[in-house]
Amino acid sequence: MERLQKIISARGVTSRRNAEKLILEGRVKVNGVVITELGYKTTTDADIEVNGKSTTKNNEKFYYLFNKPRLVLTTMRDPKQRKTVADYFKDTPTRVYPVGRLDYDVSGLIIMTNDGEFANFVMHPRYEFFKTYQGLCKGKVSKQQVNQLLKGVKIEGDYFTKAIEAELLNYDQEKDQSIVQMTIAEGRKHHVKQMFLAIEANLMKLKRTKIEFLEIGDLEIGQYRELKPHEVKKFYGIYQSTKRKEDLKNK
Repeated sequence: MERLQKIISARGVTSRRNAEKLILEGRVKVNGVVITELGYKTTTDADIEVNGKSTTKNNEKFYYLFNKPRLVLTTMRDPKQRKTVADYFKDTPTRVYPVGRLDYDVSGLIIMTNDGEFANFVMHPRYEFFKTYQGLCKGKVSKQQVNQLLKGVKIEGDYFTKAIEAELLNYDQEKDQSIVQMTIAEGRKHHVKQMFLAIEANLMKLKRTKIEFLEIGDLEIGQYRELKPHEVKKFYGIYQSTKRKEDLKNK
């Protein structure tokens, strides 16, 4: 017996977090009965319908690194009919969904998968996977402003946060534009945007160029590639190492 949201996630339908939302909205049936209780448990081979469609157990896992364009939603569907990441993954062998989120107006890397366990630990703030961003700012961003990102700033009122790494990559005097790169290990809503706001930098565009050891490289906007087996194993290795340290600390 397993929790319903865990089974849905394991079948590659959606993330566990989104599965919980679907359950609460009454959009999940088990053996023909609508379930709205998050603590509900059933057998792993139960007949489960999500949004009126039967799910099947899928043992094969798929992982893709996607360079999301700007003005694309990190969701599988949109009531307003705006473009979503799902529009780029119609020809994959199975349904995959995004690991975490990237703002509508932000471009760059996001992982797509049908592996619920993988998605859950990569998204979980406890494991602090590094993410690197490049911000295009109007005007020259000073060394003092960059250093402030490293020392720490307050966002959302009184929440203190700081960059693990930050540097001014380039200043184009003719265009009067700066490119600032920073790496963080957190992921609050609009986190990076608020950090730029806190140092009074005029952010014009933002893109994510790196997730842990995965770099954007020559991956074109709107394109994706399959993760190599050793890359997936490396993520699991970081997860297991961090989890082990935490378990020992809590003993």
